[in-house]
Amino acid sequence: MKLFKSNSIIGAHTRGTLWALILTLVSVLIFALFVTWGVSGSAISPIVQAVKVISIFFGVFIVLRGVSTKAWLHGAIFGLVYTVFAFLIFSIIDTNFSITTGFLIDSGFAVIIGAISAILIRLRKRGV
Repeated sequence: MKLFKSNSIIGAHTRGTLWALILTLVSVLIFALFVTWGVSGSAISPIVQAVKVISIFFGVFIVLRGVSTKAWLHGAIFGLVYTVFAFLIFSIIDTNFSITTGFLIDSGFAVIIGAISAILIRLRKRGV
């Protein structure tokens, strides 16, 4: 198994994570513009969750191009890895590195969304 090559499992996860994080950062910046124009405060949390789900789905899609077995497991692992890196990036931006129950809930949510995304992508690929 070519572990560190660009067409390896780790390479697939790295590509997926980078693209998902880029999508997240761009989406958050665009959303920040809308917030300055007066988007309701109650809309922030659902939109942030939607951005996470879309980014995880997009990242899992990229990861699955590089793996052939146990898609659900790769999706779940991707969800966790994405959450950790997103936490680190946004903690650096916010200069606040506190791990809260919210982070733990987000991690569990991301693992589930990653696994479900992988299952849906594989089913779609099989034509089901």
